[in-house]
This record gives sequence, C-alpha cells and structure tokens, in this order.
Amino acid sequence: MIVLIIKEILRMSYTQIERLKRDISEALYYQRRLTKKGKHVLAYKMGKKIDYMRQCLEDTTDELVWESH
Repeated sequence: MIVLIIKEILRMSYTQIERLKRDISEALYYQRRLTKKGKHVLAYKMGKKIDYMRQCLEDTTDELVWESH
C-alpha cells in the first residue's frame, strides 16, 4: 500500500509539483498565524505536515532529476 502511494507521488506532473509548492507556502502562513494566536500545539502539528510535504516535494524532484539523466 505504502509503495503504491510513493510511486504515485513520484509520477507527479509539473502542475501538481507547483501546487504542492503553493500548498507548502500556504501551510507556512497558516502555521505562523496559529503561532501568533498562541495555538502552539496546532502550529507544531502543522509543522509536521509541512515537513512531510517538503519531503514529498524533495523526493519527487530528486526522482525527476534522476530520470532525466
């Protein structure tokens, strides 16, 4: 199951990659707002999600670079 999910992530199109970048940016903004409101636990959880999205983006771009060579 997890392998299938990873394979689907690695086959992302350019628009999906750009959307993921935008989602990361929006999530960072939301995390800062949560922190300002004093909701540190929710901001921490959002940080974990941001880290996961960044890792997916990094894995995808690394895979695309690897495939292009």
